[in-house]
Amino acid sequence: MKNWMWVIMVVLINSVAHGQEITATGSAVLVEDLEVSRDNAVRDALRQASLQMGGSIHSSQMLVDGLVTSDQTSLKTNGQFRHVRILQEKISHGILEIKLRAEFIQEGQCAMNEGNGYRKAVAVAGFALQSPKQAVLGGLQNIEQHLPSVLANTLNGHHRLHAMDSGNVLMFNSVDRAPSSQNNLQRLSNSVELAKELGAQFVVSGVIRDLDMINPDAGVPQIWDKPLNLIGLSREKRMRNFVLDVYVHDGISGALMFQNTYATAGEWEYDDYAKTGFATPIFWKSNYGEHVKDVISTVVDDLNSNLGCQPYMAKIIDAKGDFIRLDTGGSVGMRPGDELTVFRTSTFYNLDQQGLTQLHDTKVKATITQVQPRFAIARLDKTASRFAIQREDVVVAW
Repeated sequence: MKNWMWVIMVVLINSVAHGQEITATGSAVLVEDLEVSRDNAVRDALRQASLQMGGSIHSSQMLVDGLVTSDQTSLKTNGQFRHVRILQEKISHGILEIKLRAEFIQEGQCAMNEGNGYRKAVAVAGFALQSPKQAVLGGLQNIEQHLPSVLANTLNGHHRLHAMDSGNVLMFNSVDRAPSSQNNLQRLSNSVELAKELGAQFVVSGVIRDLDMINPDAGVPQIWDKPLNLIGLSREKRMRNFVLDVYVHDGISGALMFQNTYATAGEWEYDDYAKTGFATPIFWKSNYGEHVKDVISTVVDDLNSNLGCQPYMAKIIDAKGDFIRLDTGGSVGMRPGDELTVFRTSTFYNLDQQGLTQLHDTKVKATITQVQPRFAIARLDKTASRFAIQREDVVVAW
């Protein structure tokens, strides 16, 4: 995936309680498309980092009549990398060399401590229809707003995420270019605005790619229907597609954190004139509705596992003296006495002069003193002005 390394959160940390930082260098041959070379160099650096952390390379060959018909090499690790940051890029003699730093998390660590215990605030935006005409059958035009509502309600039934329904907001001007319609770093600037408005750490959005019938003529009566029934055979079932792209953007930087495509198909049991609507009782009772419900459950599971282990972050609304007001509250599980770390935000630029959000650890601790439903107040162990802590900086809990 092009520019995939920017999908990972661009957070710089000096020490982490639940992971180990590692620095590695990778290289790739410089080709015409710089992003391709950069992707390959980052992959090589992460491969080197994996080997440093005990990973192993496995290779296998299949021979038929003395000829190699299959040659596969794979890398296995006992954990995963997150918070990858590019430290240095250098081009020399046609080779792009990248030095990066990443945090290595062993498998199972987050499952044990559930990240940090806070519910991450998630804004669920509208899901645009790629082909609105496909929604006419069954009267499913309400799916753009009702799917986010169903998704948000289902997410709130779990303990890791606090979802807010924003189905009336569509994130993409052109669904054909989603999720990177704003720039080639797959950042979405309007996701930052929506996150700021709702106090969300992440923004979930997506595109409904396909609602079309697989075999639209299957329900048309045929002269051979009766003979087939006599021998125990029935007419072909009318099957309908459901293909959904889901994206998650970071509310602070707008970076793409997660994306996946989900596809299923189910029997559409209604005629061409029935108007069930999306997410109605009659819709859920159908075979097609059951398959859609299974997809939504899978999406919820993926969002919980991918976002639940992320560091908790909240923006600073204002700072005065030793106190700061945070864009968070009791709904995420914040309680008086909780301690978080203050990070200062800044922007750095890559080789293409594109700005990326970076966080700097100030080592300043913020202790929650008051919690309201929509905001919280924290006392700093050092004066805010001394470290230039201000609006738009963030607090982090690992």
